[in-house]
Amino acid sequence: MPEEERMTLGGAADILSADSAGAAQGLKYPIRGHRFTVEIGKLGVLSCKSVEGFSAEIGTTEYREGAFATLGMRKLPTMLTYPDVTIAKGMYSQLTLYNFFMDYLNGKDTSVQEMNIIAYDNASVEIAKWHAINVWPTRYESGGLSADSAEILVETMTFATEGVWRTL
Repeated sequence: MPEEERMTLGGAADILSADSAGAAQGLKYPIRGHRFTVEIGKLGVLSCKSVEGFSAEIGTTEYREGAFATLGMRKLPTMLTYPDVTIAKGMYSQLTLYNFFMDYLNGKDTSVQEMNIIAYDNASVEIAKWHAINVWPTRYESGGLSADSAEILVETMTFATEGVWRTL
C-alpha cells in the first residue's frame, strides 16, 4: 500500500504498520496467562487453576487547603499496600493445602513463606515472574458439592503478603 494511501486510512492501518515495524525489530506477542506455576515455601511447586491479587496499591488521602482555589479536595499519596493473593487449584485426595492452613491455624507452624508466580511460554521457558514475601494463609475454602454436576472440585487459599514484585 502506498505511503500516502496508508496515511489517509488512519486508525487500524497505522496500528498495523506499527505492529509490522515492531515485529521486524524482534518484538514478540504479549504474554499469555494460561501456563504458570506457583511456588510457596514449604508447599513447593503447585499447579493451579488461577492466581489473583498479585498487585500493589498506593493509598491516597484527601485534604482541603483554605487557599486552594477550586472547590475540590487535594489528594496526596499515603501507604503502599499489597492486596491478598488467592490461588485456586483442583482438589486431590491429598490434604496438602488444608493441612498447611490447619498447621498455621493451630500454631504448629506459623512461619511466613515466600511465593513465586511464574508464567511460561509454549516452549516452557520462564517469561514472567512475580515474587511475594512474608506470605501466610488467611483463608481456606473447599469447593461445593452437587449431585447435578460433574465439575472438578476446586480448593482455594488466600494469603496475606507484605510485598509483591515483578522480577522477570
